[in-house]
Amino acid sequence: MNAYNHETSPLAVPGAETAKILVIRFKFIGDVVLTSVLCNTLKQTFPKARVDFLMQETSADLFAEHPYVDRVITLNNEQRKNPIKYWRAIRKITSEKYDLVVDAQSTSKSELISLLARKHAICIGRKKRRRGFFYTHRVDATPVIGNKIEERLKLLEPLSGMGFDVKRHDQMVINAPERRRAHYHREMSRSGVDFTRPVFAFSVTAKLDFKKWRMDYLEEVVSYCMATFNAQIVLNAGSDREREEVRAFVAQLENNSDVYCEIETRNLMDLAALFANCDLYIGNEGGPRHIAHAVGVPSVSIFSPSAKKSEWLPANSRHHQGVEWDDLVDSSSEEKARIHQNLEIGSERYRELYNKITPQPVIELIDDVTEFVGIHRLD
Repeated sequence: MNAYNHETSPLAVPGAETAKILVIRFKFIGDVVLTSVLCNTLKQTFPKARVDFLMQETSADLFAEHPYVDRVITLNNEQRKNPIKYWRAIRKITSEKYDLVVDAQSTSKSELISLLARKHAICIGRKKRRRGFFYTHRVDATPVIGNKIEERLKLLEPLSGMGFDVKRHDQMVINAPERRRAHYHREMSRSGVDFTRPVFAFSVTAKLDFKKWRMDYLEEVVSYCMATFNAQIVLNAGSDREREEVRAFVAQLENNSDVYCEIETRNLMDLAALFANCDLYIGNEGGPRHIAHAVGVPSVSIFSPSAKKSEWLPANSRHHQGVEWDDLVDSSSEEKARIHQNLEIGSERYRELYNKITPQPVIELIDDVTEFVGIHRLD
């Protein structure tokens, strides 16, 4: 561990105006939203510091007006994949002379940022084999797979060890501006949505095929929600292929007038604003579920065998619940762990386990969440 003299850092000065902090996470939407809890915690701990968040440009919309992020820095695909352009980009970024770098990515490429920044900065990253030489502090954050938010926040343990009073903020937050929420309220009303009735957002498709639950099962759940809660169903899609799948799904529901699939969202913040006008999110676990969670919408999610709800959902929450095949198989925890370890994504065994999640356990969770948040059933 580098004996960094944090006493001379602006971070150590109460109320300092000049401290600069950089948080790094390149990944998909859900990972970036989840990692934002680091920004929340750091901004609360050092309220006068500037907190910058480095990410892929595809996720930037979500953080344009974030209460705990002062500046979003992005790298596009070409910059990340071209070594020369990547080096130029990170040299420009680190010319800001950050006082603290928290590398939640902790790959060989992201570690290069700490190589350039460590002359001025406390640099924290994950402890990994044959890596981490350019961090001032390496954290063993993944000895046992656990909740992803807890793993992220563990990266801040070195600050506590230095004597800083780390003020934990472990709730994902997306600030969908009121003007955008109001815009989508109007758009939904124009499309026929009646806000005197419940509005449920459904994700029936996914970017990755292996994260898609069976469409016939989803049809059954949608039909249950309409019959039981008089719910209106708003569907989202993130690509042309997903839109085609969503339209085919609506056709299977005989183009029911209470199902809406043509409310256009141009970017992720638009999707956040759309979700903010809904009462409940239901569907495949992934980026849209994280967005709904972060704007305060209760959720029921279906986990593919490639993910575990203990990693992605808050423990013992009745607002946010999910189901996975582990819940439905009568085997020892050791046997389940062995299956997870040896499971090949997309294999016949994978699909067999996924199909063990039938509509009934999803419906039971919907009943529990709606009762808890006060969404009333039809008499």
